[in-house]
Formats: sequence, structure tokens, C-alpha cells
Amino acid sequence: MANNSVTCSFVMDRETYNAYKSIVSKNGENVKGNLISYMQSVIQYGTPNAETILAIQEVQRLKNSPDKRVYSSFSEILQEIDDDE
Repeated sequence: MANNSVTCSFVMDRETYNAYKSIVSKNGENVKGNLISYMQSVIQYGTPNAETILAIQEVQRLKNSPDKRVYSSFSEILQEIDDDE
């Protein structure tokens, strides 16, 4: 183990752990890797709120999408909504 690493140890309810493990393993992850990834997201986005992190990531994906729509005004957006109805 490198000198700049830390070992984390904590106690939690087994039912909570098993439920969490079940969810992350269904997505091809393990608990340790998922927690480390979450911690890195908290650091990157400066917020511990998972919903906020997902929203920020979605906005970044949309901004980078070659199919994104660009509007010059809010009224243009409203007009498109009216046209779709």
C-alpha cells in the first residue's frame, strides 16, 4: 500500500449493506469501487447530493451532444412547444 493511501473501516446495518451491494452489483460494480467513484464525484462537483451530480452530468452530456438544439430566445422554445401540440 502506498504511503498516500488510507484504509477506511466502518460499521453499518447488514440489511442496508446487502441492499446497496445488490444494487451496485446489478450494474457490474462492487461496493468499494462504487463508493470510491461516488467520493470522486463529490470532489469533482463539490456536492454530496447524488441527484445534483446526475443532473450536472446530464447537462454536460447534453452540451456535448452533436444533436443538441440551440435556441436564440425563450419565446422560440415556447413556439416549438406550441407547434408540437
